[in-house]
Amino acid sequence: MRWLVIFCTLCWFAGTARAQFALYVMGSGGHLGANAINNTSSFTAYGGTVGGYDNFLGAGPLKLGGDARFFVQSSSNNNTFGNQLRGGLLGMRLALHPPIFPLKPYVQAEVGGASTNYGIQSNRALNFAYQLQGGVDWTVIPHVDVRGEYGAGKALGSLGGTSITLQEFGAGIVLRL
Repeated sequence: MRWLVIFCTLCWFAGTARAQFALYVMGSGGHLGANAINNTSSFTAYGGTVGGYDNFLGAGPLKLGGDARFFVQSSSNNNTFGNQLRGGLLGMRLALHPPIFPLKPYVQAEVGGASTNYGIQSNRALNFAYQLQGGVDWTVIPHVDVRGEYGAGKALGSLGGTSITLQEFGAGIVLRL
């Protein structure tokens, strides 16, 4: 009898548990501002973003967590090497999960690295990057969301010591585990 009570309790908790960890994949684009020192113009590149987040602390509908992502984007722009933009970011996120509403807005503040070749060389220069992102996850079926996101920040460092605008936008699927 005791095992039956334990089993029923575990089943009840498993059925009512909310997913806190999620993986996502997005089609994304990035826009990197012009660099006057290297005499390069701004460019927009397209590719993908993959990542995951974990909401490890909750207070009512507010969820605090962490996010990690990696993005790869490129465009030819009729140059020899093609414009390339790659990077990885890690940071904190704050999400609002209303109890019965399927839209979950969030904001994230992240730091990491971003590299680019600005289409002028075969290798890429690594730069410190930071970004603030905002978006909305819309639940389409349990544990599956559609996501739309925009982020803006800076890439600084080996791009001639200048601060270059870094913008990211994307749309994709979130799988909450």
